[in-house]
Amino acid sequence: MDLRIIELGKKHLNDCVDLDQKSLNGIWSRSQWERELNEPKRICLGIIELDTKKILGLCSAWLVIDELHITFIAVHPMHRMKGLGKFLLSDLIKRSKSLQANHIHLEVKDKNEPAKAFYKSMGFKTVGNRANFYKDGSDALILNKEINNKS
Repeated sequence: MDLRIIELGKKHLNDCVDLDQKSLNGIWSRSQWERELNEPKRICLGIIELDTKKILGLCSAWLVIDELHITFIAVHPMHRMKGLGKFLLSDLIKRSKSLQANHIHLEVKDKNEPAKAFYKSMGFKTVGNRANFYKDGSDALILNKEINNKS
């Protein structure tokens, strides 16, 4: 499988909505995706399979001064456990250094053990929680990763 990470834009709207639906049961609306893909202070990346032109994973983040806040990350269910999430997040971390971000933040459902283990393996640490953060009433853990811009 020949994969590449690309920056996503307006033309990827249907792919983002579709992947969101398949991987996370559509946590964002179509209009939220439109905003995410059009806002200049947001970074939207996708992993594309070059042969099929299909987006297999994507992530989105907001740059706020010197902090990058990951708002969405998902891999298509048929392609999980193949290292695509690590490939995507590693690329985002690398880009955050060139943007002079000092921290990366995200929220994860407190009961999502696979995601928590993944983020821990990528150097994220739990720094807080948000009660009733998700639509279903679940709490979120706030995770943070310090970025060393000297390397």
